[in-house]
Amino acid sequence: MLVLQAVPVRGANAYKLLRARIREASTWNWANRKRTRLRHVQRPRGGDIRISDAGGVLVAHLHPKTPSDLFYLAEKFTGRLIAWFERDLVAINIQCMPEPEKPARRNRKAVARRKRKAVARRKRKAVARRKRKAVGRRRRSKAGRR
Repeated sequence: MLVLQAVPVRGANAYKLLRARIREASTWNWANRKRTRLRHVQRPRGGDIRISDAGGVLVAHLHPKTPSDLFYLAEKFTGRLIAWFERDLVAINIQCMPEPEKPARRNRKAVARRKRKAVARRKRKAVARRKRKAVGRRRRSKAGRR
């Protein structure tokens, strides 16, 4: 996974500049409603670019579907940054990061089984509580008769 950082000149916010410019762009589309993921029009299934703001610095995580999509997204995105914001940017940093490991999916049957056991355990405890209360009432009532 590649991480790109666009560092703006003093007083500018690269994240806000990019979001304003994407509204007019015909080659990039938003992939979600929050408008934090970008997709290129020519490769809509080629992955996406997740953007975020870090104190005015634009941070873009490239999430490609295939290795060739990684090169394509990196090339198109850095090219657009340079073309649109040449005077507004001080630097564009590229970092090669290892892919984060995905957490193992939980087995749904095992989760359902644990829930059933927990429900049964609660029922057993409730029944035992009722029995204890009933025994206590009987003892009290017998003691009152003597």
